[in-house]
Amino acid sequence: MMGDNRDNSADSRFGVGYVPEENLVGRASFIIFSIANRTPFLHVWKWPANLRYERFFKAIK
Repeated sequence: MMGDNRDNSADSRFGVGYVPEENLVGRASFIIFSIANRTPFLHVWKWPANLRYERFFKAIK
């Protein structure tokens, strides 16, 4: 689970622990952006070769 300030926050595993399933109130609807798993998010210079365009703006069923 991602914090509300992605660039300056940690996800739920840090500090508070995992969030219990009963506390989840929504679900993902679509994928906006996707890079290959082997590409660290902060290595922007590697994005062009590792973007997964087929997943951009794809609805999640």
